[in-house]
Amino acid sequence: MSTEESLLHRCKTLIEVKLGRGDNEQWKHKDFSQLSEAIFSVTGVSLSINTLKRLWGRIHYESVPTRTTLDALALYLGYSGWQSFRLAPTEPEVPLNTLDTVAPLIERSIHSPIGPTRRLFGRFSAGLAWSIGLSTSLSLALLLSFSWRPASSTNRKLDPTKFTFSSQRVTTGLPNSVVFQYDASAAPTDSVFIQQSWDPRRRKLVARTGHQHTSIYYHPGYFRAKLIVGQQIVQEHDLLIPSEGWHIALLQEPVPVYFKAANFIKSGVMHVPVRAITQHNITMQPHPPLVRYRFIKEFDGLRSDNFILETRLKQDYREGSSACQNTLIMIHTKTKMFFIPLSAKGCTANLNLVLAGHEVRGDETDLGALGANLNQWVDVRCEVLSKRVRILINNTLAYQAVLPIASAELVGITYEFEGTGSVDYCRFKRPTNEIVFEDTF
Repeated sequence: MSTEESLLHRCKTLIEVKLGRGDNEQWKHKDFSQLSEAIFSVTGVSLSINTLKRLWGRIHYESVPTRTTLDALALYLGYSGWQSFRLAPTEPEVPLNTLDTVAPLIERSIHSPIGPTRRLFGRFSAGLAWSIGLSTSLSLALLLSFSWRPASSTNRKLDPTKFTFSSQRVTTGLPNSVVFQYDASAAPTDSVFIQQSWDPRRRKLVARTGHQHTSIYYHPGYFRAKLIVGQQIVQEHDLLIPSEGWHIALLQEPVPVYFKAANFIKSGVMHVPVRAITQHNITMQPHPPLVRYRFIKEFDGLRSDNFILETRLKQDYREGSSACQNTLIMIHTKTKMFFIPLSAKGCTANLNLVLAGHEVRGDETDLGALGANLNQWVDVRCEVLSKRVRILINNTLAYQAVLPIASAELVGITYEFEGTGSVDYCRFKRPTNEIVFEDTF
């Protein structure tokens, strides 16, 4: 096994311990789904279920993992990135803090014919015999020694008042550079970062003794920029990058492909045809691109606990691997977001519905009502009245819940289509039916 393969194997083993879903050889689709969500919740990086299955050998794939994927795995374990994981000692950087976390290692080691290097999970039993082998004892001692070691000086809690952090946009439109002013001279380490938003991929190392850093924002949105020392956020502030009308882009890294909105809003419809995509030498198969329509602005005091969204859309691509016609509506607020997913009727098990802190997975809850014939126009209505939210698809109730978080201002909407799609109209109203924003294109 090469050095990189050995590192990846150790990384996956530590992830399995942290996730606590039992023997990975028994993992089902929902276990990989839970791992994908766990990585996203910790790092803000979305690794697809298929990517994780390839890493764990469930899907045959010859290529090595990308650096973005490796960085996300390391971030999930508490490292600052893959390079940090590569250079670290072989013990876990994130300590295992309780016997309940370590005890499953013991039970699997005793009863497993494969041994402790392959089976690291299980529930601790009060009647468990402690006649374990020498290798297991050493493994347990190693884990416990790092569980109880004292925190180093670089992990101590820092005083945020000793740091300053502010920003200023240099222009309007997109891309848009933002100049950050900061003072991190009180940092006990040179590990000082400025992060554009929730996404750790947008994190840059800056000089501890410096005072200025400039970042480029390629998408409009409402962001929370962060000044980070080590793993601690010492300062953060909100930053609005308005879209100046509809912003149309095809998503790719590191720079998206922009489309001039005026060329694709006509005859009462906003739509990017396939030929406009392929003209940029972008292929539609085997992995169709994501086309995004986004509008970001503050909506005249409209708030997340009392509003109505009415819109009509359809999917315009259903070829090859796009059979599910995945479509997503995002409603942006200054805190939590709404994610309303739609798909072909047979694909709703893969949907994840997020309503400002209330989350529902399609593999655990019947979200079949979010499936529709997206080849035709579909009417979507999201109404929130005193925190009670109802989602209606073609005038039929699809889901309802009570929002768990405090109210926040609305600041925009996004449509994402796998392949491409069309929007007929978009309308935000108050519960009194007073229209706050409307575009019929």
